[in-house]
Amino acid sequence: MASMKEMLMSLATERQDIATEVPTETTSPCEKLSFDYQIATAVICALSFVFGIVFCFFGYRCFKAVLFLIGFIFGSILVYAICNEEGFLTPALNAGIAMGAGVLCGMITMLVQYVGLFMTGFHLGLFLASAILIALEQFWHPSNLWIPVGILFGTGLLFAVVTLQWQKTCTILATSLIGGAMITTSVDYYIEKFDMVQYVWDRFTAVNSSPVCWFSWIILAVWPLLFLFGVIIQFRITGKNYDHHEALSSNSLFNIITGCLPCTPTKKETVKTVVASPKRKRVELAKIRQREARETRHQRYRTVYKTRRFNGDVVSQAYLQSIQSQLSPEMKKIASKTHLAPTPPSISETQLQVQLTGCTSLTDTNAAAV
Repeated sequence: MASMKEMLMSLATERQDIATEVPTETTSPCEKLSFDYQIATAVICALSFVFGIVFCFFGYRCFKAVLFLIGFIFGSILVYAICNEEGFLTPALNAGIAMGAGVLCGMITMLVQYVGLFMTGFHLGLFLASAILIALEQFWHPSNLWIPVGILFGTGLLFAVVTLQWQKTCTILATSLIGGAMITTSVDYYIEKFDMVQYVWDRFTAVNSSPVCWFSWIILAVWPLLFLFGVIIQFRITGKNYDHHEALSSNSLFNIITGCLPCTPTKKETVKTVVASPKRKRVELAKIRQREARETRHQRYRTVYKTRRFNGDVVSQAYLQSIQSQLSPEMKKIASKTHLAPTPPSISETQLQVQLTGCTSLTDTNAAAV
C-alpha cells in the first residue's frame, strides 16, 4: 500500500511539472503588426499626410495657407493639452474648444505677417531641438526635465528671431521640416500606432522609454530624407524666382484665400518679385539710359523730317506759283474754275533761285542744330 501511494504521488508531481513546463505563446510587438485603426485618428492622419506633402514641397508657394496651418496646429495642440490635463470636460468638448482656438490662432498668424513668420521660425527651432534630443539620448539621458525644456524653447526663440531676418530661406527650411514630420507621423500611426511618436515625446519629458523596434528607426529616417528633398525642390522648382510679398499683394480670390502663387509666372511677375541687387540696378539703369538715347535720336530724326517737309512745301509752292503765272488767259480761267490758288505776282527766275537757295540753307542749318 505504501508503494502504491508513493507511485500515485510521483505521477501527480510529474503531471504538475509537465503542466508548469508548457510554454505560453507570447508575441513581440515588433513581430506582429496591428491594423485595428480608429476612424477619427485614421482620418486625421490621412489629412496630416496630405498637408505634409503640401508643406514639404509647396510650402513657400502657398505662403499664407502655411501661416494659417502653423497657427492652427500650434493653437489647437496647446489648448487641447491644457484642457486634457485639467480633465473637467469630455474629450469631444476638449476637441471642439481646441479647434476653435486653433482657427483663431491661424487667422492671427495669417493676417499678421510678422506673427506668422515668428511662429514659423519657432516651429523650426522646436523640430530641430527634437532631432537634437533624439541624437543626444543615444549617448546621454538628461536627468532633469528643465534640460529638454530649455533646449526646446531656446532653440525655438533663436530661430524665430532668425526667421524675421532671413524670411524666405527659413520659411523653406521650416515648411520642409514640418511637412516631413507630418508625413512621418502619419506613416508611424498606420504601421505601429505612434510608437515612435511616444519615444520622441519621452525625450521632451526626460522619461526612460522602452526600446523601439528596428523598423521604427527606418520610419524616423524618412523624416530627414523628406526634409532634404523638400528643401531642394522648393529652392530649385516651386520657390524659385518667387517672393512671399507677391502672395500678400495678390488680387485673385484664390490667391487671397490660399496664398498660392500661379504655377507659371509671367515675365512681368518675375521682374516684380525678384529682389533687385546692386548689379541688377546698374544693369537696369544702363538699359534705361540706352532707351532714352534711342528715343532722343528718333526725336531728332522726326524734327529733321518735319523741317525738310515744311521747306519742301515752300519750294513746291513757289515753283507752282511761277508756273501758274506763265499760263494763258484761257488756262487761268480753267484754273479759277477748279479752285486753284489765285495768280501770284510774277516771280523772276533770279528771285525763284534765291528762294530755293534760302530754303536749302535753312534745312541744312536746322539739321546741323539738331
